[in-house]
Formats: sequence, C-alpha cells, structure tokens
Amino acid sequence: MSDARPAEKPTIALVLGGGGPVGIAWLSGLALGLRDAGIDISLADRIIGTSAGAVVGSIIAAGTDLSALLTPRPPRSEPARHDYTPLLEIASLLRAVDQDRDLVLQRVGELALGADTGDPAAHIDRIGSLVGFADWPERELLITAVDIGSGTLTAWTREGPATLVQALASSTAVPGVFPPIEIAGRHYIDGGVRSTVNADLAVGYDAIVILEPLAHIYPRTRADRALGNAREVSVVPDDIAIAAFGTDLFADAALGPAYESGLRQAGGAAAELEEFWPVARPAG
Repeated sequence: MSDARPAEKPTIALVLGGGGPVGIAWLSGLALGLRDAGIDISLADRIIGTSAGAVVGSIIAAGTDLSALLTPRPPRSEPARHDYTPLLEIASLLRAVDQDRDLVLQRVGELALGADTGDPAAHIDRIGSLVGFADWPERELLITAVDIGSGTLTAWTREGPATLVQALASSTAVPGVFPPIEIAGRHYIDGGVRSTVNADLAVGYDAIVILEPLAHIYPRTRADRALGNAREVSVVPDDIAIAAFGTDLFADAALGPAYESGLRQAGGAAAELEEFWPVARPAG
C-alpha cells in the first residue's frame, strides 16, 4: 500500500503589468482567451495590478465582464489634458542609474504635480466609468501606486483608506498625462514609474504568473527578478503583438489588434499554466 500523499495545491500570484489602453486591450484578450482554454485566472490566490494591469486585475478579481473594457463609453466628464512638457525630464530621471531611486521618484512626482493635466476628480470619474463598479472585490487584490512625498511604493487593498476607484485612478495616473490623486492627505502617481509589474509583491507564492504588456520596452527591475524559488511563468507580447501595439499606447486604432493578439497568444500561455492551475468547481 502506497503511503504517498497528494501534492499540496500551490499558492499562485497573478501579476498584471502596465501598458496604457493598448495594454488593457492585450491583457483583456489574453485573459478571455485563457478562460476559453480552460484557465480561469481569477482563481489566483493574489492578484497584483499596476496601471493598465490594475484595471484589468480589478475586473478579473470581481468576476465581471472583461469585454466591457473594449466597449466605447460616452465621456462622463471633461476630457484629459495631456501636458507632455515634463515627460522628457521624467523619462530621463527614470533612466538614471546609480541614484537614490526614492529621490528620483519624488522628483518625478513633483513634476507630475506641477503639470497641467486637468482635474483629479475627472480622472477618478473616468476610471470609474471604465470599470463600471465601485466596490473592492472579495478576492485578494493589490493595486500599486507611488507616494509622491516619499517616492515609495504603495499597494492598495480593500483594507486601506482608498476606495477602489481612487486606487485605480492613482495607479493609472501617468505623470504628465493624468493628474496625481490625493488619498488621505497624500498624492499618488502611476505604480508603473517604480516598475511596470512590481512582481516583488508576489514573493512567497509557489507560482508567480506575470503578464507583461511592456516587456519589450522596459526590462525587469532588480526587485522584479528576485522572486526566490517560485515557479515563474511570464507571458509577453510576441513580435506580431508588438507590431500591433505600435508606438502610441493611447492610440484607439491599436486597441482591436492588441486585443486580437492577446486572444491569439492565450493558447500558448494556457499550455504553460495547465499543469498547475486550479480547476474551477462547477456552479451549484
């Protein structure tokens, strides 16, 4: 008689990276394609979202319809005003090496706070309209943003002071494009200025699945590469997807091709995940 015990179910963290509206489209196609292939990524034990990945991650965690992200919605508030003047300095700062990273991010935050990017309430309203719900999901969801005052990473959760929509607005507050978001007396910008994935928030999980829309542009940070002994699966845009993305992550014309690329890549991703991904229990 065998005394072998069944293997314990691995703990899984799902990491969704930033990438603007084009990244949202690619992630949505990938998630829907995985679902059709039998991989329900909402079953991850922890979902970590940065910027575009925060938007998609919130919908995955809530179990609502991802296809709604691709349905144009009438604007509910003033359109965003983009002040591109500080972006060159911001890009230069973020490429800096051998500098105190927290101080660099503080300076990026100062530039973002001084840019003419419209009313923060309008951005909160815009994001709320995009996701279509306001309550934090029951599943464990972390939404990343950077505190301008300290230059450090904040991971919003349902237990924190931010509403879901405030957290999403702060995580998507691209400096120089959207305004910083004030929460509990402090200002926050896009978590992607610290890392496009912030995968180190997944350390300690047995398996870490990272969906990286901007892997072809931004290399992993040192913290993102130090994931311990976790089994890691990374899904990145292939050459066809990169061509579909183009150079403007806000281009409406790229949304459909990016979504289709995500759908197409889902089959290969599912083959990597099916060995350890949990199977959803039938309803009822």
